[in-house]
Amino acid sequence: MLLGYAIRMLKSRSLAEDVVQDALTSAWRKFETYDGRAPLKSWLCRIVRNRAIDELRRRRRFVDLPEDDPEASYFDAAGNWADGCPTWTGRAEEKLDAARRLEQVREAMDRLPHHYREVLLLKEVHGFNSPEICAALDISQGNLRIRLHRARKTLRAEVIDGGADPTAMDGE
Repeated sequence: MLLGYAIRMLKSRSLAEDVVQDALTSAWRKFETYDGRAPLKSWLCRIVRNRAIDELRRRRRFVDLPEDDPEASYFDAAGNWADGCPTWTGRAEEKLDAARRLEQVREAMDRLPHHYREVLLLKEVHGFNSPEICAALDISQGNLRIRLHRARKTLRAEVIDGGADPTAMDGE
C-alpha cells in the first residue's frame, strides 16, 4: 500500500521504492517515538508522504530526460508482460472503452494539485478511512471533506467534460 501510494505521488516506481525503503528504515529507527495516537498505518503513510514531498522538492531542481527505451516498462524482469494480458470475455468495444476511461482518470489524477491527488489516493485507491487520512495528512475532518469534494469535482470535470473547472483548483 505504501509503495502504491508513493508510486502515484512520484510517478516513478524506482524512485518510490527508494522513498518507501528510506521511510521504513527511518520508522524502524524512530519507532520508540510512535505514541499510538494515530493508527500505525497512518503514521507510516505520513512518513512516506513526507519523504516523497522532500523528493519532489529536490527533483524540481533537475530536468527529467526521457528513458532510452520507453518499451522497457512493458515487461518484467523475467521478460513477461508487466500488466498481463486482459481476458476478452465481453464485447471488445466495452473493454477498450473501459481501458481508455481508466487511462483518462489516471492522467486527470496526475494533473490534480498535490493536496487533492493525495486525499483521493488515500481514500479511493488505498481505502483509508477518514480518521486515518486526517492523521496521515495532519488535517481536520472538515478540511478532508472539502479536499475530497473539490478533488472529485475537478476530476469529474476533467474526465467527463474534457476540461477542468478552473474554480475547483483555486485553492482551499
